[in-house]
Amino acid sequence: MKFSKLILLIISIIIFHSCSITKLADEGQLAYQEENYEAALASWDQIIESAESKGKKAKAPIYYKSGISAYKLEQTDKAQKYLESAKGLGYSSPELYASLAKIYKNIDNLSKEITVLEIYREKYPQGNEINNISARLLETYAESENWDLGVGLWSEIEEQAQSDAGMLASYLIINKNLNNTSTSDKLAQQIIKLEANNITALEYYAEKYFWKAENLYVTEMKAYKNKKTSSQYKKLLKALDKVWPNFKKSRNYFLKLYKIDPKPEYAKYLGNIYTRYDDKKKAAYYYKRAK
Repeated sequence: MKFSKLILLIISIIIFHSCSITKLADEGQLAYQEENYEAALASWDQIIESAESKGKKAKAPIYYKSGISAYKLEQTDKAQKYLESAKGLGYSSPELYASLAKIYKNIDNLSKEITVLEIYREKYPQGNEINNISARLLETYAESENWDLGVGLWSEIEEQAQSDAGMLASYLIINKNLNNTSTSDKLAQQIIKLEANNITALEYYAEKYFWKAENLYVTEMKAYKNKKTSSQYKKLLKALDKVWPNFKKSRNYFLKLYKIDPKPEYAKYLGNIYTRYDDKKKAAYYYKRAK
């Protein structure tokens, strides 16, 4: 008799617990549909805590919706934990990967961000955020110096990128590092037409003309010092006719960049250029700001 009562008590507890979990799930779903993410998360937190206290896992959709709710509430750590749990349980959706990508970007975990961006593109090529995902993936390839992956991706997104200065800038960085000068020149020109103050394009031109001038200047000055003949001097003068216009172009780009953002590296370049011009006052001014 006592044994039967114990069984009934256990069954009653199980039924009560099941009803309680169902009620919390329903309350969470209703709140989620109404975009009351705080209430939704409060309900689902209880379900997750109950399951995990027994060494188990809640259902994957609960982790997913809890993760999205936490993300909406800017609870990044909890959002990451829940969304990763949902992913680990086999849950998949465009918003899951898009949200994780944003979280990984915020916490500066580039390798994990690249992974979920790649998964999104593979699984959801028609997803609502595919354009943003593709743009960011190209940017991450540039940031992580995965030049070949960037080139491979470009062949798939080139059409989308034609009116996007940010994507073109990412691809410019990739081509610059691959020493694809012709492609880099075309990209920089295209970017400037779309966005006159684009930093990547301005830096490309500023550095391009500086080194073009500097390398020729150093080469010809060294040649003249080693062989001070009239013919060598004429050669030097001819070279300088090319050097000064390029230093001027570089100076103008760096002045524009310095006005936008007075970085020490821009100031150092300007100091070097004015040194070549033998303008000691301006060279000293910019060298001081380069420190």
